[in-house]
Amino acid sequence: MDKKLTKFDIMMALGFIFALVVGVGAFFFGLQTGKEQTDAKYQAMIAELTDEKNQNNVSYHQQQLVSFYHTVLLPFREFQDTWFRHSETIGAGGSSTDADALLKELGRLAREHAGEIKPTTIPEVSPLLRESQANYLKSLTLFAEATDRLQNGPDGAALAETMRQDPYVAEAAGFALTAQAQYYESIWKWNEANEPGLVGADAITKDNLTFEEWRKLPLNGKNVFLARALSAAGAFSPFYPQDVAARIDDLDAEGRIGQLQLGDLRSAVEMLLSTGAVRSNDFFRSKEKHYEGEKLPQLPFFY
Repeated sequence: MDKKLTKFDIMMALGFIFALVVGVGAFFFGLQTGKEQTDAKYQAMIAELTDEKNQNNVSYHQQQLVSFYHTVLLPFREFQDTWFRHSETIGAGGSSTDADALLKELGRLAREHAGEIKPTTIPEVSPLLRESQANYLKSLTLFAEATDRLQNGPDGAALAETMRQDPYVAEAAGFALTAQAQYYESIWKWNEANEPGLVGADAITKDNLTFEEWRKLPLNGKNVFLARALSAAGAFSPFYPQDVAARIDDLDAEGRIGQLQLGDLRSAVEMLLSTGAVRSNDFFRSKEKHYEGEKLPQLPFFY
């Protein structure tokens, strides 16, 4: 004898059909959403790959800045760090110090790193980077020649002073400072291209700035101004322009600009250099305090 479907049975059947419809709908909705997300991901990847492929046609592309850092700047900085370290050792003197051996090592390093830098190819659309590379090469060549000239001379503090006063060393340092300024100007060009309406283009070309003008500049603009100021002062030192920027911004934040009677940026730079108040990595000590949210390229000396 056939059973009649109860009201409960009908409701259960309808509930099952409804759940099935909802489940199938959710599956296809999820499938479509996943497809759209995957498509968006791959479109972004394709755009990035296309961007990288065409980077040589774009002046001061970030990848050019990164490549320059690793293939040109880093080899030079390795030599520069060794130069200052050996200069300090020579100046300290001591019976165990073989000054000529240290000078020979410096000459070898200068030639070795010049050999690393020379083959680097830089796109013609980024002339500042090409000029910077050429100037770093000139600097290393002159440093190598200087170390040959300085051998078999005085020892200790007298040799360290001769190294500082040697005309070949002075010219080599000048080329390095010019190269540094050109690299920071390239970073500024990158910043301008990626941030339309960027403030500071007029200010960074000036020989001097008021503190009011300085405060309006982004860090990349401050670095360009300082790289040029260091070059003009012949200040060949282990620190970077951003280390000087951090010290100036520290003084400003602490309200010490007026106390020290610093009327403009040039006087602040001169005071910091003459007192040896700037150290390597000063930038990192003050980065979170002063430069949160700054647009910076992905270069190791910023991170």
